[in-house]
Amino acid sequence: MPTIIRLNTIAELRAAAPAWNDLWQRSDCTSPLARAEPIAAWLAHFAPTNRFHALVVADEGRWLVALPLIGRRMAGVLRAGALPCNAWPSGATLLWDATATDDPGVGETVSAGLARLPWPLVFLEAAMPARASWQALCRTLTAADMPCDLRTRWKVGRLAIEHNWPVAFGHLSHKHCRRISTSLSKLADRGEVCFKLHANLSPNEVEPLLRQALETEDRGWKGAAGTSILRTPGAAEFMLAQARCLAAEGQLLLAFLDCGQRNVAFCYGVLGKGVFHSFKIGFDPFFATLSPGHLLQYHLLQELHADPQVTAVDYIGEMTEYHASWRPEVYPFARLAFARRGSMLGRAALWGFQQMKGPSEGIPIITPTSLSAVTGHP
Repeated sequence: MPTIIRLNTIAELRAAAPAWNDLWQRSDCTSPLARAEPIAAWLAHFAPTNRFHALVVADEGRWLVALPLIGRRMAGVLRAGALPCNAWPSGATLLWDATATDDPGVGETVSAGLARLPWPLVFLEAAMPARASWQALCRTLTAADMPCDLRTRWKVGRLAIEHNWPVAFGHLSHKHCRRISTSLSKLADRGEVCFKLHANLSPNEVEPLLRQALETEDRGWKGAAGTSILRTPGAAEFMLAQARCLAAEGQLLLAFLDCGQRNVAFCYGVLGKGVFHSFKIGFDPFFATLSPGHLLQYHLLQELHADPQVTAVDYIGEMTEYHASWRPEVYPFARLAFARRGSMLGRAALWGFQQMKGPSEGIPIITPTSLSAVTGHP
């Protein structure tokens, strides 16, 4: 019979890392940043005083579900639970054993745990409604009579890697291919071009490479606006600690495109379960007229197509023209909000949220019973 485990401190999360990471391996989540150590590092840096509460469902010692939450104030007033994530690379999300998403006993145990959460309202900003794990949670909320609200926020690009780069490049638009070819030629006229994908780094090798990437970002508009990582207090230290942690597990990839002695563009990504997650790219504005981001992507994809272990690239953020140029498939990124069972305050707050964020913004209110409207699946 499944039972409930609750983790209430960062120390407890770190101590439970083996079981947490084993569940991540069996879940449909591919980002290594959903493992225990990166989540703990994020909590220690960004939310050391926030209330932490992780709901875990286990059966005979084998973890089947994990949902990490922290307390936040919504609109500066209402206490609510939320996933521990923000604009900085974070992968905290719902983990659900892929073999247990249809198990009614697991769902009932999850609903019992959700009914005892310390917050009347919960916002899950990283909902992926096309995944079996999130569909299982929506079914659980419906069965437990917990009112919820699921909204698509944006579409994310995901590019399949089929290990035949000439064919993949040939499927792109003629206009895009011409732009790449022209820019490659013009870049070569400015100096020797070198692309390097750094994988299998040791933690001690990370700092100079990450520093190079951050300096490139700082030369751009973010540096001028004072919002680059190097100009944000504590951000560079967090990124370095995270990168070292990922490197120790063989999951960090740093890509650089250089011309002569100058970095043209870079990409900070992580590799998990064969999926390359492209978390951050940046380029030197000196090369802006040559489409430096596209040139970096051209070389990076060529390299990834040659790696038999890589199956896809996940672009993480909102779909843009830059991503669309490479013709990826798309999946929905959503926000799932729900009220705790029996909480009149939670129900009232959710109703108010629906009125505030309703159809006037062109975003449909979607319940789990109409989940197919978002996912395209029943």
